[in-house]
Amino acid sequence: MSPQASTAAERWRARGLWWAGLVLIGVAWWRLSLSQPEYVLPGPEATWRAFLGLIRDEDLGEALWLTVARSATGLGIACAIGLPVGWAMGTWWWARELLDSWMQLLMAVPPIVIVVVGMIWLGPTAGVVILLTAVVPLPLLVTTVRDAVMRVDPDLLDMARVFDRSRAWTLRRVVAPAIAPPVLSAFTVATGQSVRLTVMGELLSTTTGLGAEVQQARTNLETADVFALSIVMAALTLVLELWALRPLRRRLARYTL
Repeated sequence: MSPQASTAAERWRARGLWWAGLVLIGVAWWRLSLSQPEYVLPGPEATWRAFLGLIRDEDLGEALWLTVARSATGLGIACAIGLPVGWAMGTWWWARELLDSWMQLLMAVPPIVIVVVGMIWLGPTAGVVILLTAVVPLPLLVTTVRDAVMRVDPDLLDMARVFDRSRAWTLRRVVAPAIAPPVLSAFTVATGQSVRLTVMGELLSTTTGLGAEVQQARTNLETADVFALSIVMAALTLVLELWALRPLRRRLARYTL
């Protein structure tokens, strides 16, 4: 068997196992739901009915849009701050020594504390959600960029200088291929994290978005709606991975070759 055929077979085998795992989860969920009342553990059928009800009420689309917009805004702010700060910390020792304690402090603060402080400062508004999704992923992005920059092979940088390569060429051909994989992995984690943080912030501080819908369903003891909204959130993260992050990784891999 050729290497290409072997790789394709392994890819299809991995996809088959992924779907098999999903089916096993569904079967286990269905079996467990048979022995529990619907308000404790709704089954797949009840959850599907709840999902259709959310669509008919026309609230799901607006809530989903608000959650995505807030998540993207907070993550965008985190990237706009974290990437250059991480680069500076990886490049200059004094920036690393000055800001390292800040990053450790941010990593130690529980997200719920940020929500409470944000509500004191901003009130129960969407600003609290954006603050949460901007602050929590920030240390991950900063430290990943910092460590990636520090690990760039100095011999390759010296060779670029010896051959009188431009700074742009060095960044593209030496630095970018070295730092892209870990930074993109951190961005992938931060993307999933930002969706979860947005929902948590909405649940605690706003009356709109998927988190607020979950809070309302919990208050009304509509457990099937809670399950349906949870599946929507999981599907949102999966769509971001398959349609946005994975193509981005492939394009970046071609760019850095």
